[in-house]
Amino acid sequence: MRVPSVHSNEQFREDSSMTPMIDIVFLLLIFFVCASVGQIQESIMSTELPTGSISSPEATEQPKPLGEVWLALSREQDKTIIVVNEREYRDFDELEQTLSKLAEAAPEIPVILDITPEVPWGDLIRVYDTCRAAHLESVNFAVDPTKLDSADS
Repeated sequence: MRVPSVHSNEQFREDSSMTPMIDIVFLLLIFFVCASVGQIQESIMSTELPTGSISSPEATEQPKPLGEVWLALSREQDKTIIVVNEREYRDFDELEQTLSKLAEAAPEIPVILDITPEVPWGDLIRVYDTCRAAHLESVNFAVDPTKLDSADS
């Protein structure tokens, strides 16, 4: 009597273990194909919207999000004038109060300093220090790009 070899049994087990999995995959494929054929297309269904005299509430205007704060410093008649988003300040104390209130509301708002060449360095530093003392996180300087190009030449 001949004893079957071990090698042929292992190969038979590997081949036979894949057969049920392949059967399951084909059965699932057939199921999903059959299920999709019987589905009603939604584009065929008509939709009738109700028409009535129901009025919707008026939309309330949302407050605009804070974007940037522009501080423009200029010099007129030996006095530095500060314009913050189109509002003019002639006193540093009033500016300090406004910046403190702004920093309490939104400390992350970027502040951009736009300074004319006539403004003394002392006033520029005072405004910058006022912004930093108010705990504004981002204080930047505006630059005229046309002057940058001429300086490189």
